[in-house]
Amino acid sequence: MLVENSHTPDALTEAFATVDGLMATGKFARSLSVMLPFVQSGELDLGLLERTADCFFEMRDYDNAIKVMRHVVESYPEDAAAWGKLGLMLQSKGDLSGATQAFEEVLKRNPNSVPALTALNGIETFSVDSLYAQRMLALSERDDLDSNHRALIHNALAQIAHASGEADVAFTLFQSARQEVAGPFAPAIFDEMVAEQEQMFEPRPPSEDGSMLPKFVFVGGMPMAGTGLVERILAKHPGVFSVGENSAMSRTHGAIRMHLAKTNRPCNYWDWMDQLSAEEIDIFRQYYLERALGGQVAGGKTIVDAHPLGCLEFALAQFLFPEAKFIFMSRHPMDTALANIASNVLNGNALASRPEWIANVMRTVYASATNYAATLGDAMRMQSYAALVEAPKAQISTLLEHAGLDFQEACLSPVALCDLDTIGKKLGQEELSPDTQGQWHAYEEHLQPVLDALGGERWVEAWESFDATLR
Repeated sequence: MLVENSHTPDALTEAFATVDGLMATGKFARSLSVMLPFVQSGELDLGLLERTADCFFEMRDYDNAIKVMRHVVESYPEDAAAWGKLGLMLQSKGDLSGATQAFEEVLKRNPNSVPALTALNGIETFSVDSLYAQRMLALSERDDLDSNHRALIHNALAQIAHASGEADVAFTLFQSARQEVAGPFAPAIFDEMVAEQEQMFEPRPPSEDGSMLPKFVFVGGMPMAGTGLVERILAKHPGVFSVGENSAMSRTHGAIRMHLAKTNRPCNYWDWMDQLSAEEIDIFRQYYLERALGGQVAGGKTIVDAHPLGCLEFALAQFLFPEAKFIFMSRHPMDTALANIASNVLNGNALASRPEWIANVMRTVYASATNYAATLGDAMRMQSYAALVEAPKAQISTLLEHAGLDFQEACLSPVALCDLDTIGKKLGQEELSPDTQGQWHAYEEHLQPVLDALGGERWVEAWESFDATLR
């Protein structure tokens, strides 16, 4: 039987301080071990239960995360935030009906909840004359709305306008949403990084102890080019342990450069590759694994790390795991640009704020991928998004073969994050449907600045010729 606050407040406060520190560094399994004695004793504390659910969720143990959150909403039924968290977890698992019900529960308690309204709209776009659409329109006119909420509402209203065929209105609202939360971005960093990659990267040969290392598949590409879709496809395989879209490799890269700077060695993007000892390589390999797996054990499964711009760090991934496999996603440049502009404005995708930034990063990412394809050889697969959504069975079979996995029918039905019956009326989605293609044509005039910054029609035609070779 559950007992409320069976431990002293000081004990819980101390535990929370430890847990919060561990979670901040991605050590979710260790966080759970700290909380386990409190949970086993029947502790009914909202902070404890929510932290426990968060750890399970970050470890991609959605079943246990949802189980804990269901207990939370049963124990604290008036907690709108708990219902919202449950809804997001259910949506991540693909239970769109359950997620919808949870978000509706939020609105029963807080009718003007911007996160709940926009989350519902993300699952299935509201009709322009619906009560919820009108409520969001009224909220958008409030002077006291904070920037994040205004950005979410403008993005949702843009999706509604797009579904209604109002391209001008939709694009204006997408841009307005971006400007509400526009952050700093320095694309020149990526240019410098890839210039060094092209000059210095040479793959490490497989080592004798390579068989002792985990099997890895790294997936990358431009944001909104299909990396999330491929992750969800591979994650359905019973032999896969997916770490999702995390920044573990970037954090490892930063840690290596900081370490070399402190020891007075070269610390630019790639010139450290011949600076590390075998012992240091092993230390940073473990550093990455701890942050990617959150303290979990993959149990011999193939680990999938799918972070969009992580493709720029395939060199480090290969340096740490010489026998890893790599997948680069190639999606039509204009569809990619539009999807970035229309994607979730709070996901930190700052490059989508300006057309020249989108174009600059896109050119750099493809230059990087071309170099990796030449240096990594058969270890890297260039995957056409169009081919994947048009002929999923054949392409998924080939993807699995490349990853060293047997074919599984389950991979043909990746978890969907929105209503697929109306996917053609949404933008900024990576789903296994041909209806996600060609949507840019309705926005051709609006995307002209991106096209010009890319290099015009010649650049896109060159991409089309390249992508045709991937089919």
